[in-house]
Amino acid sequence: MPGFPTRTIVRAAAAMLALAAAAAAPAAAQTAAPALYQRNCASCHGADRQGTGLGPPLSTRTYRYGGGREDLARIIRNGIASQGMPAFGAILSAEEIDALAGFLPAREGEPERDPEQVQAEADAKPRQFDAVPGVVDTLDYAVRAELFADGLETVWAIAFMDANTALVSERPGRLRVIKNGVVQQQPVTGTPQVHVSTHIWNQGGLLDIALDPDYGNNGWIYLSYSHRLEQTGPEGNPLAMTRVVRGRIRGNAWVDQQVLFQADPSAYGEPFWHYGGRMVFDREGRLYFSIGDRGVQELAREPGRPTGKVHRIMADGSVPADNPFRGRDDALASIYSLGHRNPQGMAVEPSGGRIWATEHGPRGGDELNIIERGADYGWPVVSHGINYDGTVLTPHTRAQGVTQPVHYWRPSIGVSGLTFYRGNEFPLWEGKLLVTGLAPRDLRLLTLDGGRVQHEEIIFRAEGRPYEPVVGPDGAIYLVTDNPGQILRLTAQQERRQ
Repeated sequence: MPGFPTRTIVRAAAAMLALAAAAAAPAAAQTAAPALYQRNCASCHGADRQGTGLGPPLSTRTYRYGGGREDLARIIRNGIASQGMPAFGAILSAEEIDALAGFLPAREGEPERDPEQVQAEADAKPRQFDAVPGVVDTLDYAVRAELFADGLETVWAIAFMDANTALVSERPGRLRVIKNGVVQQQPVTGTPQVHVSTHIWNQGGLLDIALDPDYGNNGWIYLSYSHRLEQTGPEGNPLAMTRVVRGRIRGNAWVDQQVLFQADPSAYGEPFWHYGGRMVFDREGRLYFSIGDRGVQELAREPGRPTGKVHRIMADGSVPADNPFRGRDDALASIYSLGHRNPQGMAVEPSGGRIWATEHGPRGGDELNIIERGADYGWPVVSHGINYDGTVLTPHTRAQGVTQPVHYWRPSIGVSGLTFYRGNEFPLWEGKLLVTGLAPRDLRLLTLDGGRVQHEEIIFRAEGRPYEPVVGPDGAIYLVTDNPGQILRLTAQQERRQ
């Protein structure tokens, strides 16, 4: 550049490069927005913004805290602590947050698409679940899937009263009877009133069903559910906690109810997630049930608090004499183990009688555990997962005095129900573990060798999220799903020859 000193030219060129870089940064962030979304948001809100069990759909029809671009940027930056939405302000740059906000549909920007068009496009996509009815191949069997019951709403559990009669829990609070494969039109009357959050991530409601080991003689049926107090919390939301009751069914009515476990009102909380709620009886007739951390993770290892624990009581609600914390002034006598996040599966090992449980991790770190007397499972100090916003939850995957999981899944599968297979329909699977994954909507078969998982196979993919597998009196596997609310029946069409 004639007439300008070399030093001035260099300074001008540097300034021009800086301006170009500044202009390019937002453009680069905008280009990277889809990747930013997949990396930071898809695990909770779905790869196509359709929503998952962890997060709601991202649509102008579902926004509750403002739907403009500035609103979206503010929520991404600051989070919504009361709703479990993490803050990304310390993780993402201002340009990246703005790019993400621009990538999402906004009320003053991208118009809402015709729902019929959206549904048509969804229907045109290849199905990721196995056909019902239909036959799927596994390593050992060609498995036939058929529809056992339909038209239900968010099925959480099933229990067989006899060879022809089953009880089903619908999370909104209905207890249904299925007789000879037919869902009875009227739900059981007089069942306890449950609390179900109206939030799109709703958890809680009517959860598990367990039959007394001597059910044939005494008729006792056990229910777990989210119970609400009359008052609200500091943020104006209902206060709720997991509760366990037992009762009988007489003439399609719930009668003789007894409350077996109810936490002190001071332990009830506003978060709408992590109720746990799974129940199982051991060989001695003692009842185990889980309560999640209820969104207050630091209390999971506190023996004086009911959350983040597996509890053990007798069938009548009394506390076994050998419970590990019984007699301590600073602990709840019903606690059997602690340091859990949200156990939603529990089963008794047929051969040794040990209690196995599945537990939801955060982002990664779903666990399969053997529940031991007085054991500490470490949450949240020890975990194989990370925070939902991608930050480090804890640097520790092991610690002195903390019991390690038998197996963990990373990334998470949304591990839920489990049961050991016992029956004549699938003899090659005798003693193996059936586990459901909510995120991939699949049923898995785990081959065990003592206290470790030797092999894992996906044997079925469902359309709805499968909350629990149960082996029926006929040896078939019954799989309950939430949306559509169905019960699927899996049988062996033939054994595969190797």
